[in-house]
Amino acid sequence: MNENDEPCMELNEIIYHISGEFWKQAYDALLRKQKTYESDQDIPVRQAISELRKDVRALAKENQLKCNAFSHNEHFYMSLVPFPIYIGIERGTGDFSISAPHISTRHFTHTEYEAGLKWIQDYIDIDIKPLTAKTLAVHEKFYLNTKSAEIVGSSIKALCESILGKKGQEYKIKQSRLKSEIQIVVKKNTAYELTVYHKPFSHDTSILINLLNNLHEEKLEDVLTCELLTNYKAEEEKAV
Repeated sequence: MNENDEPCMELNEIIYHISGEFWKQAYDALLRKQKTYESDQDIPVRQAISELRKDVRALAKENQLKCNAFSHNEHFYMSLVPFPIYIGIERGTGDFSISAPHISTRHFTHTEYEAGLKWIQDYIDIDIKPLTAKTLAVHEKFYLNTKSAEIVGSSIKALCESILGKKGQEYKIKQSRLKSEIQIVVKKNTAYELTVYHKPFSHDTSILINLLNNLHEEKLEDVLTCELLTNYKAEEEKAV
């Protein structure tokens, strides 16, 4: 096996985190759009159910999706494939729920059936190209083989000892193959927590050196983050 093809579970964890952040932002955007949609307080339950079922089928056709539908006991069920998006409608109240991959299930009353349709369309319209591009770039941005990772990890440890150790500053360092996590105590119950990705560090050590010499909160996407923990001891005890 080529050393550049060594398995690395951490890459999957980074992709999972990137995906989580993307879908959190997408969900928040959906919620913001919902605030602009008004409900129809005067629509009868049976009419709302009929309109919703008819319009979901029309929406599926417009978006070239397959619509499946069936009823069971007190509910109507519909699904849009291949996403899949699931809609469950209560016969008695007309209230319904919409479930879609990566986001929380959303509940609507029968008076909000148009808002529900817009929720589905807005979800379908989410542009996932930025997410796809980011996940494809993960290997290039973060991957290091084991030998290179050991060298970088040793360099970061040496820097911490050289800068923090000489000042007598208390710190802890935890390392994995692709990143180092450093906690630096600045006063009682207060510490800075740094996360440094090894591959970017291997290309430019100055960012970490400057930060260790002048601790402050900072976030450089895909490079490092530094945040202030004001309840450091409490978090430390909780983790034990």
